[in-house]
Amino acid sequence: MQMTETQKTRGGLSDRTLNRLIVGAIVALVIIVPLIGVIYFLDRSTDPGPSMAQRAVTSAEEAVRKEPNNVTARIALATAYVAAERLGDAVTQYTTVLEVSKDHRGALLGRGRTYVLLGDDASATKDFERMVEIAKGGEMAAADPQLEEAYYRLGDIALRGGRYQEAVDMLTAALKINRGDADAMNLLGAAYVKTGQPKEAIEPLRRAVAFVPTGWCDPYQNLAAAYGALGDTDGAAWANGMVAFCTQQPDVAIAALTPLTTGTYAVDALLGLGMIAEEQADVDTATSMYLKVLEKDPANFNATTGLKRLGTVSSLPPGHQAVPGSSSAPASSAAPIASPSTGANP
Repeated sequence: MQMTETQKTRGGLSDRTLNRLIVGAIVALVIIVPLIGVIYFLDRSTDPGPSMAQRAVTSAEEAVRKEPNNVTARIALATAYVAAERLGDAVTQYTTVLEVSKDHRGALLGRGRTYVLLGDDASATKDFERMVEIAKGGEMAAADPQLEEAYYRLGDIALRGGRYQEAVDMLTAALKINRGDADAMNLLGAAYVKTGQPKEAIEPLRRAVAFVPTGWCDPYQNLAAAYGALGDTDGAAWANGMVAFCTQQPDVAIAALTPLTTGTYAVDALLGLGMIAEEQADVDTATSMYLKVLEKDPANFNATTGLKRLGTVSSLPPGHQAVPGSSSAPASSAAPIASPSTGANP
């Protein structure tokens, strides 16, 4: 750490005093330097022990040594290897399981995810496609989270590979199983934009930002592209304003959103301004913006919860109920806030 203050000894010293100080300093150095060396050696020689990830690997390896035919133990070891970034070793363990049980769902998904991390989309695709093949006819297929993840992963791979219509198909299938998967909503919107269907992109992207209104730039960027392709300048301005907010440019965001507070995107703009003010700890402005949202959209969940976070619930209109609902306005906040990831799609 850089010193912020320099200390200097000033004043006149006699030669005798100066010599005495020099001799004393030399004696001190003779004693202190070896001591510092010992302390340094001990400090450097202290073994901090294995990391948490390494301890998990060691424990899982021991379990496999004790029961080499235990599939659950091998899956646990593969998971530990992934956490320790030993991806090749993880693939080996998943493959060992699949050699014994070729349709083991956990191993198929786990190996597929690991192949994605390794950048091997072709191998990942085979595992996810096999997962779809064995699960889509299941009794619980309509609510199967593993099948949903397989569809999501295939949609993601197809989108990154430029197979946009295939991505639309896979992501649509994923959302039929889990309508709350904000990641899938975002990618579906991006895929629609790429297929030249910006109008179809709007609904899933707006649902994504309804679930995750702050801290996630991707759906706003995709909305800006969709509105731009449709020639909707106000929509694009709102989406770009939210991108600016998301990328820590509040002044740019405020300048973009303020002109939109009277018009088609008034609710969206007011909500965005409220969130900006809340992040800046400007309670009065945030409260004012959220109340204006509720004047236009009484069922707006995010404005209501914003007031709760601010501790200004008493400002709610009389008889107002903080229940999520729909609105005729194109607001992006008629659904509860959730994490950008559903947990299935890290």
